[in-house]
Amino acid sequence: MQKIYFLKSTAFLLFILTALFICKVLIEANIKENVPPVSLRKVVGYLSEENPKEATIAGMSVMLGFGEVATDFLFLQAIQYFGDWELPRERKFKMVYPVIRATVTISPHFVPGYYFGALVFDELGYIDTAVDLLNEGISNNTRAFELWLYRDFTIRLFKTKEYKKAIEGIKRALQLKEHPPILDRILAYAYEKDGQIDKAISQWGKIYISTEDPGIKAICRKNIARLIKEGSKNENNKKNKYNEKLLPGGEIKR
Repeated sequence: MQKIYFLKSTAFLLFILTALFICKVLIEANIKENVPPVSLRKVVGYLSEENPKEATIAGMSVMLGFGEVATDFLFLQAIQYFGDWELPRERKFKMVYPVIRATVTISPHFVPGYYFGALVFDELGYIDTAVDLLNEGISNNTRAFELWLYRDFTIRLFKTKEYKKAIEGIKRALQLKEHPPILDRILAYAYEKDGQIDKAISQWGKIYISTEDPGIKAICRKNIARLIKEGSKNENNKKNKYNEKLLPGGEIKR
């Protein structure tokens, strides 16, 4: 019965897709779209083993030119699989991974696909896979700062404790125009976590100088005072001189 239902539902979806395709051709007969080609083989290859239904529907959608339909369908399927509490962790990963891979293959600029995929892989214990997906997402969507934050703040600073990698990533993100101001504060925190107290104090000083927000200035003063106090007690930092020279403009006093 399930097989018959699957065949009927698939046939109905294919009928709808074919009808939509005909409409699409009629509407766009004289319109040239600059859309990168999608590898149908890759999409179906990702899905064929664990997700045959998704492979059929997504494959036909892509073949008929409805990449966005396939993307939305696959994204919803990924959410459904992740939310299935009856699936064991390993099985859940095997079901979700190919769907996410197919999703971002069809739509490499679909940022939620990367973010949600990384969240799922992270929660299931596949942190390296999550980072790889975020790296790919950042490469394809440089200004998707939520991907930078997830990789360098959530994962590298708190989970894997790869402080130097986090610092490197945050500094690269800060070079981009219109980056969120929170990145400047995260960099100061990353320096502190890595034991680079001088640089942490200096970074808070730069933020203090650059902002007009009294609330943020108060945060800067509080963190600088705390770091100076803690740093002076640290045996490894006794040789350092924590004074106003570390602070741009010398505006902040102890």
